[in-house]
Amino acid sequence: MFKINKKEEPEFFKRFKIKNKPHNWNDYGHNIKKDLKKYMFEYEQNYYCPYCELKISIEESQIEHIKPKEKFPELMHEYSNYLTGCKNPKTCGQYKENQWSEKFIDPTLEDPEEYLTYDIKTGKINPKEKERLKFEKADYTIKILNLNDKRLCEIRKTFIEQNLKNKEYLDYTDKFPSLKEYLKENFN
Repeated sequence: MFKINKKEEPEFFKRFKIKNKPHNWNDYGHNIKKDLKKYMFEYEQNYYCPYCELKISIEESQIEHIKPKEKFPELMHEYSNYLTGCKNPKTCGQYKENQWSEKFIDPTLEDPEEYLTYDIKTGKINPKEKERLKFEKADYTIKILNLNDKRLCEIRKTFIEQNLKNKEYLDYTDKFPSLKEYLKENFN
């Protein structure tokens, strides 16, 4: 999971909201959602799901309301509450659905790297700190997004094994941005 540095709301989205006055999420058509995803990918996320860190495309992604629109209807139209995530039903935003707690690490407001670390033997993501609040936030976020899904752990474990053997490839790989940095900092 990595930090997202949100940019200002794009002008095309502001104009769309003024002109169309959407009342619910269905009032946003396919084209505006596609344009929003493209904007977030290009300017904020580099075509990664910020939760699982897998590379994704516009077609295999969705706009994620960080604070779910069902529980926070006042944030439904707020660009600052959006990110673009993968569509995997077993992890990330699909798995999270409309669950929410203040313990969730919001990657637009907090740096997940302050809370999360990796187990290089298993590929699991673990809480970095034992301090109560940080541990609780990390543990809750890992569970609500199912970041230790077996498939994800296997993919990360393979990535770790390959890159610890050939550390010079870390500069050239385009997978798992925070895991890549973790390996560079701790195993070079």
